Amino acid sequence: MQTHIMPIFIAFIVCFMLASFLTLPWAIYQYRKYGYISFWRTFLIISFLFYSLSAFFLVILPLPIVRNNCQFADPIMSYMQLRPFQFIQDIAHDTGVVWSRPSSYKSLVGALSVYQVVFNVLLLFPAGVFLRYLFKTKDKWFYVIFIGFGVSLFFEITQLTGVFGIFTCPYRLFDVDDLMANTLGTFLGFLFAPLFLAFIPSRDKLNEEDETHMNEGQSTIGAQLFGLVLDVILVRFITGVVMNVMKWTGTFTEFALFTVVLFVGIVIVPMIWKGYTLGSRIVRMKLQPDTTKWFTSLSRRYLAIYLPYFFSGLAGVANQFASQAELLLLLFSIGLVFLSVLLWMTVIGHILIRWIKKDKPLYFNEYSNIISLRRHTKN
Repeated sequence: MQTHIMPIFIAFIVCFMLASFLTLPWAIYQYRKYGYISFWRTFLIISFLFYSLSAFFLVILPLPIVRNNCQFADPIMSYMQLRPFQFIQDIAHDTGVVWSRPSSYKSLVGALSVYQVVFNVLLLFPAGVFLRYLFKTKDKWFYVIFIGFGVSLFFEITQLTGVFGIFTCPYRLFDVDDLMANTLGTFLGFLFAPLFLAFIPSRDKLNEEDETHMNEGQSTIGAQLFGLVLDVILVRFITGVVMNVMKWTGTFTEFALFTVVLFVGIVIVPMIWKGYTLGSRIVRMKLQPDTTKWFTSLSRRYLAIYLPYFFSGLAGVANQFASQAELLLLLFSIGLVFLSVLLWMTVIGHILIRWIKKDKPLYFNEYSNIISLRRHTKN
């Protein structure tokens, strides 16, 4: 059991790391193309990634301790089992079962050789389910068998070549019965996939949802928020670069520079760029005030966005001086920290409520009378 749990655990860690690394580019791609992030599409991709890693690690792990893992100079054929249905004889040998006597079948329960066959069938069973979802029809079963056989052959060659030459000798057996069991598992997964896919929207429904969001005039709350997050990330990056280039130091200096760069990024830039900030341009979203007073509307939006950052920055500056000052200033610093935390909790709570209800715009757009429009074309 430990030999199976550890590869799955490693696959989970690797999947989490890859998902974390790819979150930002995936979100940018989704918002640019569809204007929203599809939960089911994201779930399917992550689950497929996790399954693929789990299957691969279950096949190659545990690895030999040393690269030169050859104990004897055995010929390559000694690492290959090329007789089909050899597993039937192996099971009979290990369990003492007599196939013509059903009363002896009880010895199959708990037999390692039986579990080995079942495991190889189940290994690519999920692959068949994913392929059924991809093909959308049962008529392409032949392709599924071919793909299942190809994936299984890749696994067996990986083992036979010592992970393509990383290890000097094979450390697992190339078994034709494994090819048969894996291929059967893929086909069975494809055959029984509707039992699992009944709870997941079809690809056609996901495409219809994509079309609905792509044709909407206003951007989703998620797109508005993500565009703002990108703006803040860019502002933070520019602030850090300027601080390093100019060799400036100090909390107050960084706080003041961030204030100026944020104003330029979400007020001056969209005035010059016809409603686009750098972040909104990335997700194809345009800011459109409902009046002709662009500067006033964008400035009000800036103040609403900047307010929690102002108290956070002020708390940081006060805390820097409070460590070497009187008790009164220390209490003032603690009060600013408390106020800053309270304000951020209020903002996060507001965003969550608006995101769930989807009935009103976010507070900074509502306060500034700005509408976020989705840009449908690349022009």
